[in-house]
Amino acid sequence: MPTTELWLTPLILLPGVALLIMSTSARLHQINSEFHHLLDHPDDHAKIISLHLVQRSAFFRDALVCLYSSVCFFSFGSLIGGVFNLLIPQLLWIVGGLTILGIMTLVYASFQLVRESFLCTKIIKDHRDRIENLASLQK
Repeated sequence: MPTTELWLTPLILLPGVALLIMSTSARLHQINSEFHHLLDHPDDHAKIISLHLVQRSAFFRDALVCLYSSVCFFSFGSLIGGVFNLLIPQLLWIVGGLTILGIMTLVYASFQLVRESFLCTKIIKDHRDRIENLASLQK
């Protein structure tokens, strides 16, 4: 593989990671809105829902930290690769190591987002049960 391709490869991955950061940040903001809704409209299920929201926010936090770390590894790897390509081409293996670290943190972030998705489904089912219970009480 030509050395230029080696240190440019991490930069090619950055737009995808950036999109994950944007969508994850938007979803974390939605949790904040849901907390404000719970504070404005408390009910007997608010405690359970708030526990789920805290758990979801922890998944999002972990995912965002890993996504930001991934951006750092990819960017730093490309920066080092560009410099080493000019000065010390024998050390380009460091770029590969940083790229692997970036990919590992990206995989962990994706795993956290999958966990959050499963928890979100549980929350939706809890909401459905709450609606069914309210409907049966009104009859």
